[in-house]
This record gives sequence, structure tokens and C-alpha cells, in this order.
Amino acid sequence: MRVFLIGYMASGKSTAAKKLAKKLGLGAVDLDSEIEQTAGKSIPEIFKTEGEKAFRKREQDELRKWLQKDDFVMACGGGTPCFFESMDEMNGVGTTVYLQMTPKAVVDRVMSSKEERPILKGLSEEKMLKKVDFQIEKREPFYSRAKITVNGVNLDVDALAEMIQ
Repeated sequence: MRVFLIGYMASGKSTAAKKLAKKLGLGAVDLDSEIEQTAGKSIPEIFKTEGEKAFRKREQDELRKWLQKDDFVMACGGGTPCFFESMDEMNGVGTTVYLQMTPKAVVDRVMSSKEERPILKGLSEEKMLKKVDFQIEKREPFYSRAKITVNGVNLDVDALAEMIQ
């Protein structure tokens, strides 16, 4: 079984992947962590030194490695489904789950988190909300192709596990 959690940044994909994997008896994988391990540097460093295009290539390469494996729940990066043919590839081999969030809920989580988010760095809350709203709207055509869509704010992992099984 392969499960791919998708959604915008700060939608809870990494946390949900760990909980869901435990519930389903599978391994948990964080795609961003896998990229960092392979690259030997953090995602913000990759964006800063190599740019987004190089990051997206690394992301695609890492995802393709995992498409050949079995029995995992993967927390994908926020943009993973939106580049190359990633959404088709994930849907072709497993179950995709969209953790849907409102832009306001995303901004609230980002503002209360210590985690660095390169594409929102240095923005005021108002500008952040506009950018997040714009990006979610742009990515929605990809996210909406998930096999399952759930509310990411109050995610019920037990109910999600039942939907997947």
C-alpha cells in the first residue's frame, strides 16, 4: 500500500503521515526530509543556492525512487503534485489524500511555527495571506485530483485510515 498526503505547506502532512502510518502499520516518509538527506542540505538552502527549478528536479527524482517501493505513507511537499506528472504518477500507484486548508488556517500555522518557509519569508501577515490564497487557488486543480479529500484543520486520522483501507 502506498499513501501520498498532499496539500499546501503547513497543512499537517508530516504529522498526519506519522500518525496514519502507525495506524495502518506502514512506514512514514517525509519527502522533504528525503530530499534534504540526499542533497546534504536543507530545503531553504537548496532554494537559496540552486533555485526552485533545481529543487523541483530533486523532488521529482526522490519521488520516483519511492514510487518503486511499497508500504508507506508519504508526506509530500506542498508543490509536489503540481510539477511534472507527479499527481498522475502518485494516483497510478497509490492513494492520494488532499489535506485541505483555508488560506487563513495556513497563515495561522505558519505564523505560530518556527519552521522556515522560504516562499513566505519576510512577508507581513496580510501579504502572506494574499500569497497563500493565490498559490492555493493556483494549485487547487492538482490537489483536487486526489482520490480522497479531508479537512486538514481537524483531521481525524482514525476515520482517514478507514477510508483508505
